[in-house]
Amino acid sequence: MPKKFFLLSLLLTFTCKLFSQLPNVAWSQLSSAPNDSFRVAAIDKIATYYREIDRDSAIKYCRSGIALSTKNNQLLMKLKFKNLLGNQSLGKQEYAPGYALLMETLEETKKVTGKNSSWLMNPDQTLELNVASLLSSIHYNLQILMHQTSNWDEAEYHLSISRKYAEGLPENEKYRRFSNVILGRGYSNLTQGKLDSALMILTSGERDPNFTEDRKDFLFMLLGHVYAELSEYDKSKEYLKRSIINNVSRNTTTRSALKLSQVYQLTNQIDSAYYYARMLLDTLKMFGSTNYEVDLGIAHKNLYQCFKLMNQEDSAYKHAQLALQINDSLSARRIENLKAFQQMSFAEKKRLEEINTEKKNKAVRWTAYISLIFAIMVGLIALFAYRNARLRKKTNIILLEQKQALENALEKLTSTQNQLIQAEKMASLGELTAGIAHEIQNPLNFVNNFSEVNAELITELEEAANSGDLQEVKAIAQDLKANEEKIKHHGKRADSIVKGMLQHSQKGSGEKVLTNINQLAGEHLRLAYHGLKAKDKSFNATINTDFDESIGSVNIIPQDIGRVLLNLVNNALYAVNEKKKKLGDGYEPMVTLSTMLLAKQKNQPMSQLVNELIVSVSDNGFGIPETHRNKIFQPFFTTKPTGEGTGLGLSLSYDIVKAHGGEIKVESKEGEGTQFIISLPA
Repeated sequence: MPKKFFLLSLLLTFTCKLFSQLPNVAWSQLSSAPNDSFRVAAIDKIATYYREIDRDSAIKYCRSGIALSTKNNQLLMKLKFKNLLGNQSLGKQEYAPGYALLMETLEETKKVTGKNSSWLMNPDQTLELNVASLLSSIHYNLQILMHQTSNWDEAEYHLSISRKYAEGLPENEKYRRFSNVILGRGYSNLTQGKLDSALMILTSGERDPNFTEDRKDFLFMLLGHVYAELSEYDKSKEYLKRSIINNVSRNTTTRSALKLSQVYQLTNQIDSAYYYARMLLDTLKMFGSTNYEVDLGIAHKNLYQCFKLMNQEDSAYKHAQLALQINDSLSARRIENLKAFQQMSFAEKKRLEEINTEKKNKAVRWTAYISLIFAIMVGLIALFAYRNARLRKKTNIILLEQKQALENALEKLTSTQNQLIQAEKMASLGELTAGIAHEIQNPLNFVNNFSEVNAELITELEEAANSGDLQEVKAIAQDLKANEEKIKHHGKRADSIVKGMLQHSQKGSGEKVLTNINQLAGEHLRLAYHGLKAKDKSFNATINTDFDESIGSVNIIPQDIGRVLLNLVNNALYAVNEKKKKLGDGYEPMVTLSTMLLAKQKNQPMSQLVNELIVSVSDNGFGIPETHRNKIFQPFFTTKPTGEGTGLGLSLSYDIVKAHGGEIKVESKEGEGTQFIISLPA
C-alpha cells in the first residue's frame, strides 16, 4: 500500500505541474479580447499549448481558429491552424484526412500573395518570410506522415524541403527548424535500425550550440532509445530521465517512460520498471488519445511483463488480456487508416499524372496550331488542317484507351487489395496439399503391397491346411500376423498425416497449448520439402536438422507457429531451387532447420531474463540484397516474380511471432545465403 500511495502522489504532482503551466495570459486574452484579431492570437497560443498534451482540445481550438480567421480574412492564420490540425490528425493516426488537409494547406500556402493576405502571422517579418515559415512547418508535418507510413525516401525529401524554406528565416526560428530536421533524420535512422547513423546525427545536435532548448527533451528521448538499442543501459537511463524532467509533452513523456521501464526490466530493477510502467499507463489514461508509437495496448503489455517478472500471475494475466483486447482494436483501426492513406496517395499520384498529361496535350495542341498557321502562310491550309484533324483524332483515341486502362487497373487493384490478406492466410493449406499427397503415398503403397502378399499367403495357408502340413500352417500364420502389424503401422502413419493436415487447416481456438516444437518443426519441414518435390520432380536438396532434445514441450499456438515455420521453410526451398536452376550441377542446395534452448547467462545484461527458445531456418541460396532487408517484413513487399508471391507471408509471420511475445530477424549475405531466426519465451 505505501508504494501505491507514493506512486499516486507522484502522478498527482506530475498532473498538477502540467496544468499549472496553462497559458493563463492566453486565457485572459481570450476572455477579455476587444476584437477578433486578439481572439485569434489567444486561440493560437492555446491550440499550440495543447498540441502535445491533449489532441482533442488542440483540434477543438484549431477549428475555432479556422472559423474565426476565415471570418476576418486572416488567410495566413487560417493556414497555420489548418497545418496544426493536420498535425493532430497524424497524431491520432488518421493518415488519409491528415494527408488531405496538409496537401490542401500546402497548395493554398503556395498561392498566398500580397493581394489575398493583408494579415501576417508574424507582423515583424515580411510576407515572404511568413510564407516560408509556414511552408517549412507543413513539409515537416508531411515528413512525420511519411515516417509513420514507412515511406522513408519521401520523408527525407520533405525534411530537405523544410530545411530549404528555413534557410532565410530569422536566426531563432531558423535554428528551431534546423533542430527539427536533425531530430527527424535521427528518428528516421533509429526507426530503420541504423543505430550508428542515428547516434552520429543526434550527438551532433546535442553538441550544437544553436540547437533550441525547447527541442532538447525530444533529443534526449531519442538518444535514450539509441543507447538502449546499443545495450548501453546506464547512458540510456540518464538521457531518458533528462527527457522527462520539466517536460509537458505527452508524446515524449510516454515514449521515455516506456523505454525506461523496458531498460529497468533488462537490468533486473523491477521496482523501477514497475514505477515507469505505471507512469506510462496513467499518463495515457489522463490525456486520452493514442500515440503513433505508444498506446494503451503497449502500456498494458509492458505492465504484464513487469508483473510476470514479479511472479504476480493474476495481475500479469489481467494486463495481458487488456493488451490483447486493445491491440486488436487499434491494429484494425491502423490497418484501415493505412489502407485509406494508400488509396488517397494513389489517387493523388493519378491526379498529378493527369495534370502532366494535360500539359503534354496542351503542348501538342499548340504545336498543331503553329503548324496550321505556318501552313496558311505557305498556302497549304487544307493539307495541314487535314493532318491536324487526324492527329487530334488519334490522340483522343489513345487517351480514351489509356483512361479506360487506368480505370480497369484501379478497379482490379482495389479488388486485389481486399482479397490478398485472406488469400495469404489460406495459402499455407494449399502449400501443404502437394506435400501431404507425396507423404501419404508411401504408407498407402506399403498397405497395398502387404495386402496383396497376405492374399497370396492365405491361398498357401489353405493348401497347407488341406495337405495336413501343420508346421507350414503355423509358419504362414506367423507371416500373416507380421504383415498385418505392418499394415496397421502404415495405416496409422497415413492417419496421422491426415490428422495433421486437418489440424493445420483448422482455425484453432487461439489459445496456447503445450506443444513438442521439434516434432512440429520436423513435420512442417518434411511437408514443405515434399510439396516442392511434387511440383518439381527434378528438385533435390540436402535437408539438415539440429534439434535440441532438452526443449521438450513449449506453450504456443501450434497452428500459428506451424504456418510461420512452413512459410520460412518454403522460402528457403524456393531460394535454393532458384539458385540450382541458374548454377546447375556445380551447386548443392542445402536447407537447415535447428532449435535451441538458451539457458540463463550470469554476468550478462540479459542474465535475469527468462529462457528463450531459438528456431533457425537457413539456406545457401543467393541471399537477400541489403537494400531489401529493411522491407521484407512490410506488407505486400516481395522479391518473387509477379504471380508467385503476395508479399504477405513474412508480414503475417512477423505478426504471429510478435503476438507470442517473441521476435523474428534476418541475417543474410548476398551470394551466400540467408538465415531467419525466431526467438520465443520458453
